[in-house]
Amino acid sequence: MKRILAPLIAGMLAAAAGSAAADSVTFYQDDQFRGRSFTADRPVSNFARDGFNDRVHSAVVHEGRWEICVDADFGGSCGVLAPGAYPTLGAYAGKISSVRPAEGGAYGSRNEDRGGAHQGRNDDRGRHHARATLYEGSNLSGRAYRLDTTMPNLASSGFNDRASSLRVESGYWIFCSDAEFRGECRTYGPGDYASLPNLNNAISSGRMISDAYPYADRPDWKRESYGTSQSEPMRR
Repeated sequence: MKRILAPLIAGMLAAAAGSAAADSVTFYQDDQFRGRSFTADRPVSNFARDGFNDRVHSAVVHEGRWEICVDADFGGSCGVLAPGAYPTLGAYAGKISSVRPAEGGAYGSRNEDRGGAHQGRNDDRGRHHARATLYEGSNLSGRAYRLDTTMPNLASSGFNDRASSLRVESGYWIFCSDAEFRGECRTYGPGDYASLPNLNNAISSGRMISDAYPYADRPDWKRESYGTSQSEPMRR
């Protein structure tokens, strides 16, 4: 079966790539790149306008990294798709409502391209706030899952016990081996973590605990010994 599918998928990807612009992603209504499709080469804040809300089940990322979100206006749970073919979208299948280039792409950051939809709301979305991204592979590779809020149980995200590396963009985060922040927990400050000793493929919950280092002695994050994390109890 694999020998049959491989050339078939390769041919479909080549055809899709030929008609897609750089930095673009093509979504398909069914698994294995079947059914209706549409290609995005810029932010799409609401899939309902294209008749694709909560209907996407597979995708091909031609160029760039794309953030997919379960709610319109890039809200709710979001993940990042790197270039490649996704014959199924796992926990995001049938749930995607908006998409845009991931942070650092041509269309700006997570907050900048929200436009006026959230202006005037009494929340912190207009400010830079803590974010962390879990990666399925080591060295920040593979499927990604971004957090900017408390996640007491990753089972609903399709990322439970799957993270092998981590990037903390801002704030200080605690990740735990069990749901509801139980089991073995480690604290991570801003930086890239190519591997997750003691928590590799074991993270089930995570949350931001502080904007500043929350323990008694602030470490030198450049020291190799802090290339993993801290596991001290948090001051109260």
